[in-house]
Amino acid sequence: MRSKNNYIVCVIACILLCACHHLDPEYGVDFSKMPNNGKTFVPYSEQTCDVDTFNLSTDSSSAPQPHKASSMNLTDVARGVVESFTSYKIRQVCGTYYSIDLQGQEVRLSGAVFYPIHGRIHNVIICPHFTVAANYEVPSMTCPLEATLAALGYVVVMPDYIGYGASVDRVHPYLQQDLTAHNVADMALAVRPFLANRRIMVESEEIIIVGYSQGGAAAMFTQRLLETDKEYKGLFKIKKTYCGGGPYNVAHTYEYCMVHDKTGIPYAVPLLIVGMSEGMENPLDVASFFREPLKSHYEEWLKSKKYNGTQITAMIGEDNLSKILSPEGMDLTNPETQRLYKELQENALPSDYMPQTPMYIFHSKDDQTVPFINADEVRSQFERHAAGGPRIEYDFGHFGNHQQGFTKFLFKMLNTL
Repeated sequence: MRSKNNYIVCVIACILLCACHHLDPEYGVDFSKMPNNGKTFVPYSEQTCDVDTFNLSTDSSSAPQPHKASSMNLTDVARGVVESFTSYKIRQVCGTYYSIDLQGQEVRLSGAVFYPIHGRIHNVIICPHFTVAANYEVPSMTCPLEATLAALGYVVVMPDYIGYGASVDRVHPYLQQDLTAHNVADMALAVRPFLANRRIMVESEEIIIVGYSQGGAAAMFTQRLLETDKEYKGLFKIKKTYCGGGPYNVAHTYEYCMVHDKTGIPYAVPLLIVGMSEGMENPLDVASFFREPLKSHYEEWLKSKKYNGTQITAMIGEDNLSKILSPEGMDLTNPETQRLYKELQENALPSDYMPQTPMYIFHSKDDQTVPFINADEVRSQFERHAAGGPRIEYDFGHFGNHQQGFTKFLFKMLNTL
C-alpha cells in the first residue's frame, strides 16, 4: 500500500513540474470581454500560501493571521501529496462581492481566490467548500486543502458562504441549495474583472466545478443553475463537474439518520435544522427539536462561529439522534417536524434535472455521514434521462468513511482534470 501511495505522490509531483512553465501573455482568455453581470470581486488582503507546510505566511500587517487548516482529517497519503509540493507557493487573495440572501436582497459576501505565482494556468476551478462550523475555517481565513489545486496550474475560486467571513453576523443557511448555488456562481462572475485587472492569463475559458460533501451538493446545484437559470445560462462553458459525497437529497439523508438513530457528523444535524428554519417564512421552533445540553446552548455553539465541528460534537456529547433530538424532533408526525421535512424536500435535487455537461460523481458506500442513498438516487434519476445526454461517470465503492472518501475523491479527480 505504501509503495502505491508513493507512486501516486510521484505522479502528482510530475504533473506539478509539467505545469510550471510560463505562459506567453498573448495567449489566454480575455476576461475583460466576458460578462460578469455587474459583479466585482474587491480584494481586501493578500498573502502567500506555502503548500509545503500547508500554512499561511503573511506578507502584510493588515493580512489575516494564520489559522489552522480545515477540521477535516487528512490521511498520510494526502499529507504526502502536500509534501511533494516542496516550497511551491500560491497566492491567496481574499475579497468581497455581492450576491443575494434568502429574501432575494443584496448581501455582501466574501471568499478567496488562489492562483500559482509562477507557471501556466489551465482553467478556472469553482470550488465550494465542505461543511465547516467555525469562521476561522473558511477559505478567506485559512488555506483549504482544495486550494493546493492552484499549485497544479489552476485559478481556484472558493466562496465563504453566507454566515461566514464578511457576513459572519448572519445565520448560515446550511444546505439551502439554490441559494448556495447563486452565491457560488456570483463569486465566479465577480472574479472575472479581478483576473482581467491582474492580467492573469488562463488558457481555456471552460470552467471546472469541484466539491465534496456540502461542496459536492453545491457543485451539482451550481451546474444546474448555470445550465437552466435564465439569468446565468450561457455565461459559463463548463468542462466538467466533480461531485463527491454530496447530500443531494437532504430529506432522505435526514430520514436515513432517523431510522438508524446515528449520524457520522452530529453537529451537522442541528446546523441543518437551524439552516432550514432560516429559509422558512414562518421559522421553526428550533429549540423544541433539541435535548439538553444542546437546547440551552445551540445559539452560542452554532451561531457564534467560534467553535469547529469537533468542538461542537464534543459539547453535544452524543452521536445517537435520539439523544440529541427531543421526542418531538424524532416524531415525523409532529407538525413542526413535518414542516422541517417539507423544507428539506424543497432543497432536494429536482427530479427532472439532467446535466447538460459532463459530470463525475463519487461516493463511498461506507459513508455514514452522507449516506450512499444520495448518490444512488442521483444515478437512478440521471439514467432515466440519459438518452443523448452528456457522459456521467459514477465511481461508487467501499472507499471508507466520509473523511477517507474525501482523499480518494481528490486523487481520482486529479487523474482526469
